[in-house]
Amino acid sequence: MSVGFRVAWENSWRTSTNESNYDGAWVFIKFRKNGTSEWRHCTLDGTAFSASPGSDITVPTDRKGAFLHRASDGIGDVDYAGNSLTWAYGEDGVLDNDSVQVKVFAIEMVYIPAGAYYLGSGGSEVNCFRAGATNSAFLVTGPAAIPLGNTAGSLNLNSGGAGTLLPATYPNGYAAYWIMKYESSQQQFADFLNHLMLAQATPNYTSSNFTGSTHPAFQPLVADRAYNDLGIAQATAFADWAALRPFSELEFEKACRGVNIQPVMNEYVWGSTTITQLLTLQNDGLVNEDVGTPLGANAVYRNSNGSGPIAHPVRVGLFARTTGSTRELSGATYYGLMNMGDNLHEFCIYAGSVSGQAIDASIHGDGYLDAAGATDIGSWASASAFGVRGGRYYGGATTNNEMRTSDRTGAGNASVGGGSNQRGIRLARTAP
Repeated sequence: MSVGFRVAWENSWRTSTNESNYDGAWVFIKFRKNGTSEWRHCTLDGTAFSASPGSDITVPTDRKGAFLHRASDGIGDVDYAGNSLTWAYGEDGVLDNDSVQVKVFAIEMVYIPAGAYYLGSGGSEVNCFRAGATNSAFLVTGPAAIPLGNTAGSLNLNSGGAGTLLPATYPNGYAAYWIMKYESSQQQFADFLNHLMLAQATPNYTSSNFTGSTHPAFQPLVADRAYNDLGIAQATAFADWAALRPFSELEFEKACRGVNIQPVMNEYVWGSTTITQLLTLQNDGLVNEDVGTPLGANAVYRNSNGSGPIAHPVRVGLFARTTGSTRELSGATYYGLMNMGDNLHEFCIYAGSVSGQAIDASIHGDGYLDAAGATDIGSWASASAFGVRGGRYYGGATTNNEMRTSDRTGAGNASVGGGSNQRGIRLARTAP
């Protein structure tokens, strides 16, 4: 069965020089049989698809979705109509004479190419990665297992931690992967909840992000505002449902710093040590929410005493300017990810726990949750496998420091199992 769809997004690019990367969309499909209320995940045909002119489609081997992206170098907004994916409906228990409803979902992603990169900056960030017993950055040179410790050739976690080896199956960042361009928005999370059964949606719901609406018609307070007030259980449930996966704290640093880029000591995710705090918003909470003052602001975070100036997360991608922008001004990582260092904490797979080290980069969500709304992937179930990286809008005296690429203040944060208004969702997928 062919499923046609149209996808459009702003600020698209593909470059074969310098960054040698591109953005795209992760497209997946849900279905429900007429007369039922359960939305299920579509398995695709891996070879039968059609891409709009100027675009390409790549279907991973598990066939739980597809990546749609530019076919050649370019920059600017894109609008791809006339795409189609083929649903292998028989594999999902659907008969030829069944009547079904299908819905197509798309999430903006960024491709991070394979290659060597540095962990740590050689600076003074809290618990930053180091090379052995030195204060130097550690170079990840391949996909093989990485020894841990303070001897030459080992990655020093600089924060205690367990184990003597990051296994080759751990997502160590060397291999190519895709990662969400933005933190998940309130609208994306509402779509997630509205396509679960009520018993699954209830434990994943937090009222602070929604109007007085109810399941299965939750309405976000501000559609494009980053979704917060959650714990790791909600993040892994979303990952499983969308056929994505959490990313590691090593992948966090590579996505910020880039392949073979020498680190700048104590740098922020935009590659410099300069930061300008956002003090006011224009059109707060509206679809055209924008930077207010100062015009050169590139990060949202609270004052050192925990007070204002912005009392909530902002629109995802807020600092992307339409003209005259730079990486520093937009607060973007080397590969174009937005709000990676500010707005909300990013959940990451912790490198210093046995449960974190057991997570396999090849395992992605299959589109289904258990009856209670939790992921059914066992290695994702332990909160001790995760921590957080990056800064957040709500904090105190250390917030500014936590926004630095190599700061690991929250890398093994034991509280990630509980809800917090400081945390958001950003997910990844190993490249096909």
